[in-house]
Amino acid sequence: MILIQKRYQDVADEINEEDIDSVKLNLTIKRKVCCGGMDKKDYEMGWVENPKDMKITNVREYEIKDRVLEVWVEP
Repeated sequence: MILIQKRYQDVADEINEEDIDSVKLNLTIKRKVCCGGMDKKDYEMGWVENPKDMKITNVREYEIKDRVLEVWVEP
């Protein structure tokens, strides 16, 4: 079972690991720039092959496509 806990939420979504082959982890960093704007950068952190019993927290969003769970986390 893979548990995904979105940021600022106490309840975790459950995903059966038999439904996916791998997990792709991405990091999203937002920072302030001049004039009140925000700059957002996404970084690829890596892959987890054959995931089992994972809990991922601080998740901004996630999606399952072609048996790959893609997760974006924020610091």
